[in-house]
Amino acid sequence: MTGGDLDIINAHLVTIDSEWTEIHSGFMLLRGGRITSLGPMSEYQKSSAAQHDCSGSFVFPGLINTHTHSFQTLTRGIGEGLGVWDWFSKAIDRVVGHLTVGDARTAGQLTALEAVLSGTTTVVDYNYPHPRPGMAEATIAGMREVGVRTVLARGILDTGTVHAEIVHSTSVEVAACRELATAYHRSDEDRIRIWFAPYTIFSASREALIASRDLAKEFDTGVTIHATTPSTLEAALDMYGTTDIVFENSIDFLGPRTLLVHCTHPTREDLTLIAGTGSSISHNPASNAYLGEGVAPVVEMMRLGINTSLGSDGPSSNNNQDMLQVMKLTGLLQKLEHRDPSVIMARDIVRMATMGGALALDWAEDIGSLEVGKCADLFVLNPWHP
Repeated sequence: MTGGDLDIINAHLVTIDSEWTEIHSGFMLLRGGRITSLGPMSEYQKSSAAQHDCSGSFVFPGLINTHTHSFQTLTRGIGEGLGVWDWFSKAIDRVVGHLTVGDARTAGQLTALEAVLSGTTTVVDYNYPHPRPGMAEATIAGMREVGVRTVLARGILDTGTVHAEIVHSTSVEVAACRELATAYHRSDEDRIRIWFAPYTIFSASREALIASRDLAKEFDTGVTIHATTPSTLEAALDMYGTTDIVFENSIDFLGPRTLLVHCTHPTREDLTLIAGTGSSISHNPASNAYLGEGVAPVVEMMRLGINTSLGSDGPSSNNNQDMLQVMKLTGLLQKLEHRDPSVIMARDIVRMATMGGALALDWAEDIGSLEVGKCADLFVLNPWHP
């Protein structure tokens, strides 16, 4: 037995497995950080491990936040009422160039602590402000201290006027990505993974997009990018004469390990390409609303079989990183948009926040559901407590 061995008993287990198994009074054995057994209490045999009695509570797989910006834990509430271009220049750009390595570590700690408070066990930090060396490493250190499963998506900005103080040459950005991945990818017994995150179509050159795609292949990992928002569509049309999704598909950037963030205004062609390439989407309803960007066509994405996950986005466009709030907003906005309360159901949303995220991150063999052999990433919810 190890100090982490635990028997969860008398729990309502919501497994999110392929059969949508629910056990209304069940047990789950955790050994060495893995689930070794689960079933009804009638089959439970007491062991020498510690017990946690979950009477009256539900046990879910840990939630997976597929998009946030940890540094924004230090900038909550700035830019309220600004459209996205003004939000970039009048809010975010006043901060990013002045961040320190110490700030990055503190932000990593705060992001991880806030994640745990809302049942989140895996966080994708779209980590793009690098005004000085060591920012990504410090963020990892902060999140590591709390212990959440971390995907550090190292941002790449090599062109454009947005966030000009943190734009670097393509070669500098690519070298920093490779160094980070070499040092940290699949470290800490695979609790830390490195992805690559060209910021937007207007902040990452064609060369940077291709380089990030190739880095992902080299390190057997993924890429993520903000996509099909009003600002990216405006820029893509001006730069390439088409949508950002169409352009990115033309350079083989899309694929099963590509995570597209926001996607509030995809065309029918965009959605067809996303579905056809097996790309995933990170839906961020709170920040989409905060910035007046629009309501993403989540129901249509579901109908097309596009894997959709959920993200809080950074606190500068949300004010928190509470995934339970994100889940609630996801349902309410879709029901309102379609004027149909049945258009999306709680089960759909729970899956997005768990298995949807696991599939998007190519981590479903370990997380996203409560099944024997998977990691013991879970949270306990007592609905009778405020």
